[in-house]
Amino acid sequence: MSGPLEGVKIIDLSTIVSGPLAGSLLGDQGADVIKIESPNRPDNARFMGPIRGENGALFAAANRSKRSLALDLKKEGSLDVIFKLVEGADVILDNFRPGILKKLGLDYENLKKYNSKIIQLSITGYGVDGPYSKRRVYDPLIQATAGIADAQSIDGKPKFVKTLMCDKITSLTAAQSITAALYAREKNNEGQKINLSMLDTALYFMWSDNMYNYTWQGDGWEPIPNIADFYEPVKTKDGYIALVAINDVEFAGVCKAIDREDLLTDERFSTMQNRMKNVMEMQKILLHSYTLFTSKELVERMDENDVPSAIINKLSEVIDDSQVKNNKTIISLSKDKKESMQSPRSPAQFSATSCSSNHKYMPNLGEHSKEVLLEYGFSDDEINNLANQNIIAIR
Repeated sequence: MSGPLEGVKIIDLSTIVSGPLAGSLLGDQGADVIKIESPNRPDNARFMGPIRGENGALFAAANRSKRSLALDLKKEGSLDVIFKLVEGADVILDNFRPGILKKLGLDYENLKKYNSKIIQLSITGYGVDGPYSKRRVYDPLIQATAGIADAQSIDGKPKFVKTLMCDKITSLTAAQSITAALYAREKNNEGQKINLSMLDTALYFMWSDNMYNYTWQGDGWEPIPNIADFYEPVKTKDGYIALVAINDVEFAGVCKAIDREDLLTDERFSTMQNRMKNVMEMQKILLHSYTLFTSKELVERMDENDVPSAIINKLSEVIDDSQVKNNKTIISLSKDKKESMQSPRSPAQFSATSCSSNHKYMPNLGEHSKEVLLEYGFSDDEINNLANQNIIAIR
């Protein structure tokens, strides 16, 4: 292992995406992440996406750079295993519904008896209490409550963002929060409990643009259209591009690129504030002009005038995009030279603590059970006894 988190030990009890993706990112950055699942009720993500063998592609993408310990938390004796792991760990991560940790005996007050420096991060859907807190939660529910679905509305009909956005932004916030807590522990030598809700994360994510009309309190301001109203795909002669022109210089560049410099003297569009007030009128004029050019021609014209634009790739075209290839973003991982998969490398590239050697193929269920338990001080006899009682599974 190498990377900025080399030496950090993380127990990952989470499932699906919001927790697992956080653990995977931390594993990419050098942490030793132990994924714990029930031998009989594994993470449902193993059955999501295209299936190869016993694993789904969603699980593979959200659980690389980890080791797997198959442990049944409902079996008597399983807690003794967890507590032994906690003694040697730095972080424990979960996304159980409120109340489950206490019921299992894995609440922070109990865990810190075994390790006063342990950091526990618990992800919930709506929070630890409140009218929605006991609900089973998936990404679309948070999109609904946080206004994200409404923000995508077309003709008054709400739409969900077609990716597990709330799960994923929560996972990134979880990873950042864990590293912040590790840094704090370096200063005060203390562990702590971190509660992180998907709803709070989504609202934090939404506020700076979709919710900016709810920022100022009192008088002295007027609501304006959402900035995202500028971001509709631009239809060209042969396809679509993304084009964003916010400030005066960029707007002037657009007008020059499409041979409509006459718009620069139109009072409705003379300033950024005026353009935001009259965005619908402006778009109607511009959208017609864009259809006179092919996507390639329009992007080239925008580039010549320093206007941000890009051809909208189909999903099947993303991997072969010239910039993606230039960045070497997509990497291939293999297991025993028999199976291989591809996924994006860890986004952050560290100059002094490289992560490139940490990206590992996702683990099969229970693949590292014996290896992990031996490292944490269990004897061969103890491990065999746990296996015979079906508390753990060994591959």
